[in-house]
Amino acid sequence: MYQTEVLSEKYFKIFMGAYNDFRVNCKKDYRFELEPLEYNDFLDYFNKGIIKCIILLEGAIPTGFLAYSTAQEDAIELYIIHCLGDENHNEKKKRLLEAFLRETKDIRRTCLVSYPMLGRQEDFKDTIRSYGFHFVNLAVLDFPVTDKKETKTLEKIRFTDLPIGYKIVPYREIYKEELRDCIYKSFINTTDVYFDPRFKTLKGADDITNKITEEIYGRFLDTASRILLHENSVVGFCLANITGTEIANIPLVGILPEHRGLGLSEVMLKQTVEEIIKLNRQGIIAVNQLNVSTDYDNAPAMKMYKQMGFKLTYTYPQAFLPQSVS
Repeated sequence: MYQTEVLSEKYFKIFMGAYNDFRVNCKKDYRFELEPLEYNDFLDYFNKGIIKCIILLEGAIPTGFLAYSTAQEDAIELYIIHCLGDENHNEKKKRLLEAFLRETKDIRRTCLVSYPMLGRQEDFKDTIRSYGFHFVNLAVLDFPVTDKKETKTLEKIRFTDLPIGYKIVPYREIYKEELRDCIYKSFINTTDVYFDPRFKTLKGADDITNKITEEIYGRFLDTASRILLHENSVVGFCLANITGTEIANIPLVGILPEHRGLGLSEVMLKQTVEEIIKLNRQGIIAVNQLNVSTDYDNAPAMKMYKQMGFKLTYTYPQAFLPQSVS
């Protein structure tokens, strides 16, 4: 009844319907913050090998697809599994997943698979568990940057003075190399390494640093991002950017283990949020939402965000398939 094939030129015209159905429903069904590629841009990325795609066929008509990338070293990024309609939805996605696992069999000997199961994709969780996937439960929290009551409450939060030898400053380019080292040392023992192996190496941390500060992941807010210095060395950070038209994001907050327990992350976070509110009021940026994601089981992080006025909006399973040993 269902067949799968790697997308090829002969399907380019008739595949447009399935792809554009995904684009129309991406925010409602999958909580996408960024607008997906236009169809012609998607084909351009496909032809260049940046994005790979497997299609589901009913008869000769594409009615679903799985898109992924092998561009990242040590990880295969599974972006989306989308099928038209609701009939036999689970069976269709299984067919696409099995085709994906066949196509990536060799590369999975050295790469893990990372798959954020946003929105309705969560319904597929029990099925993919049987294929060896594991999960980290991620939480997304929002701060209402345009809510005057909440911003007033944030202003009233007071901290004691920073310990001697510490200071917090806005991000500057001169801190970039030390920031990379700090990201690596701060995240090497976190659950993030399960689904993003870049955190395991300095090279990977360098890639993350570059993509945030050089605006691959959105507009970088250097004036709102904060760097924690101890005796003029970088020991912590709270970074900010704009990922959607009206969405600000805090992609990373971290501090070296030996400097934890002093409440310094909270001070950095408060300064970053306050600066985003200020930039918004001045019209330098125009956002109505500020969000952050963290491991739901990371109790200290969840407590910090909630104390600052962030509200839990939803959770989702971040799936990962470890490297294959077969």
